[in-house]
Amino acid sequence: MKNRKRYIIFLNNIYSGKDNDFYLKRLRGKITVAVDGGIRFFRKNKIVPDILIGDFDSAPRLSKKYLNKIEVIQHPQKKNKTDSQLAVELVLERGAGAIEICGALSNSEIDHTLGNIFLLELINKHKKKNRDDISACIIDSEKYIFLIDDESIEIKGKPGDYISIIPIEYNCRVDFRGLVYPPPKDKLRLGNSLTLRNQFKDRQVIIKSTGKIVIVTYSER
Repeated sequence: MKNRKRYIIFLNNIYSGKDNDFYLKRLRGKITVAVDGGIRFFRKNKIVPDILIGDFDSAPRLSKKYLNKIEVIQHPQKKNKTDSQLAVELVLERGAGAIEICGALSNSEIDHTLGNIFLLELINKHKKKNRDDISACIIDSEKYIFLIDDESIEIKGKPGDYISIIPIEYNCRVDFRGLVYPPPKDKLRLGNSLTLRNQFKDRQVIIKSTGKIVIVTYSER
């Protein structure tokens, strides 16, 4: 991962003032991508992203002087993919080794939220096809979301932090270490809530799925 590019993507969303410092700290050492209205985060902080991508139906008007500092990639409004997907595909094409997606979770648009979460599966498919090593997650100031498919993941936290493991296929086999409650003895079925709201016992948790896809959410206590 040392020489791989690290990207952070800001989708169109409301980035509240109380969370501003959290996001600013995440920018360090990363290539920054604003997706359409996600440019507002950068404008608010008087900084410039490396890349601006989208059809610009939700972005504010920007001066030529500001745009001249950015790599601008504009797509038509009539298209078969969301701006968010186009941004993820772009950074994959450019050799991303780590991808963080911000602003993916909406309080009102469940369709966009679900679509954004499953962008993690698009990244997983790319990883498998190219036999590549890419870390990817959705983040905000309160939670992290991962998607694992027949692989293991290590998450660092502190005792009492919350972990939920959500199967999105039938007959999921999951195993883990470092949590208060033990892993299930039987396979999980789609809709099973047995592995929701477990807690860190130690400062490191390892979760493994075998042959199936599961969503993992992590949040501090």
